[in-house]
Amino acid sequence: MSLTTEMLQSLVGIESEVTKGTDEVCRPMIRHYCEVMEDANPLYHDDAYAKASRYGEIIAPPTQVQVYTMNPLWPKVEREKNSMEHLVDLLKEHGYSSIVATAQVQEYFEPMKIGDDISYTLSVKEISPLKQTARGPGYFSTFLYTFLNQRHEIVCKQSFTILSYQAQVQQ
Repeated sequence: MSLTTEMLQSLVGIESEVTKGTDEVCRPMIRHYCEVMEDANPLYHDDAYAKASRYGEIIAPPTQVQVYTMNPLWPKVEREKNSMEHLVDLLKEHGYSSIVATAQVQEYFEPMKIGDDISYTLSVKEISPLKQTARGPGYFSTFLYTFLNQRHEIVCKQSFTILSYQAQVQQ
């Protein structure tokens, strides 16, 4: 069966179930992240400074939001596939098995505080028509993530775009 626009568009706009992160926001993960990023912002490690800030306590770097919702490498988490995973599988079945990330935009809302549980939902926002790119023919797909804390406050909204393409063999 050929890949059709209708097959692709049937996955647009389907909101996933809420996926809860494995670990709560904690000092060790904040410290490791700041070490790797060489981020010395005192809001992330200095209790006195953070207490005097508008947040009143240590917060996590907002760019760290995905860290708290990543699946563990082991043991593998069993769950229903979401619309993004269905789309990637569908494209792969039709030969668009090479993937490259092309854009990511994050917008931040509530700060992540120590002890917060972060979860997310995602949906497929849009899928381009078939494009000819330098890497080969493919589709650009944009996904929308909404990250929430345990109080159902939005922590971050993120759009993430990938190109799924048929890699061309160089002659």
